[in-house]
Amino acid sequence: MYYEKFLFTRNQKRDFTAFIRPAGLTNTDISTISSAVSHVQNISELTPAWPALYCFPIGEYIMLMRHYSSRRTHAGRGIAVLEGIGVRQSLKRHFSMAVPHFLAYQHDLLAVADTVDDIEALTMQNSTEFEWPDVQAEDVVEGAPDDDDLIGAFVERLTQDRLFVPFTQDGRLMLLSALADQRLPTLYFAFGTNADVLARLHQANITVDVVSYFNTTVPSLRNRETNEITSELTDYVPSLPDRPMRQPGPDIDEAPPDVPESMQTPRQMARSVPRDPADDPLAQYSTEEDPMLTLREMARRQREAQADSEAEESQNVFEWLGGLISRLLGRK
Repeated sequence: MYYEKFLFTRNQKRDFTAFIRPAGLTNTDISTISSAVSHVQNISELTPAWPALYCFPIGEYIMLMRHYSSRRTHAGRGIAVLEGIGVRQSLKRHFSMAVPHFLAYQHDLLAVADTVDDIEALTMQNSTEFEWPDVQAEDVVEGAPDDDDLIGAFVERLTQDRLFVPFTQDGRLMLLSALADQRLPTLYFAFGTNADVLARLHQANITVDVVSYFNTTVPSLRNRETNEITSELTDYVPSLPDRPMRQPGPDIDEAPPDVPESMQTPRQMARSVPRDPADDPLAQYSTEEDPMLTLREMARRQREAQADSEAEESQNVFEWLGGLISRLLGRK
């Protein structure tokens, strides 16, 4: 069994490009993938230690990828990395058995950028084939919340419902739990995403079974057509911190726990202060209020926003003219 690697990012010489790609992945396939994840505008909270995770079929492949900020910038903007593996769809059954293993050890198996000596010197190339690991059944979901009832309901309602999980350690363990459940077929997922990404995938006839928006808070089942909740863990209490401790490295801004405050940098001190959820740049992606938007609904919202902006601009012009006329007439 074999898989091929995928690395999509940019450097100072080239715009966003699939520098390493599975040989059978077309430019159209790559454009679909990149246009979908580009709807995640703020990538600053996504790191190699805590990436967004995607798995879905496209073209000849099933792609398993992670999405995060490279901590590099271009023209003042952060550069994203989308990396992982592609497996031929003919190997779907074997792939399904190994996905929990790949996710549990993603830092070793999906970190394609870490295998590149100099990203600035990288040129486009097709991936060679890598031998599939001999994955044995193992417990990769130890410590997961008690989600047996929800997973059981998901098994029964797979064709009608999607599983929504929090974008937390608990949620990732729930995802692994569903992927490892032998009652379920191959599952496709978007863990750490928003409604616009799913709408773009839907436009390309790509559907996912497990979803985690950035601020999903309660595990639930939602109808695939209406997005209405059909079942949820009403007594769910988070059992793990929202994010794992980040691994040491150049992309980490937080100071280790044993560093005195007096020795922390201003940026580390700022990050140690709890933030108001209202200030969270990812809070706009609400799982409770934002269903997966259709393209028509997206266009309608864009037209409304443009109309509101034009109305506000016109009002400002009228106020300025009124003030000017008042001054010319000597009024205060």
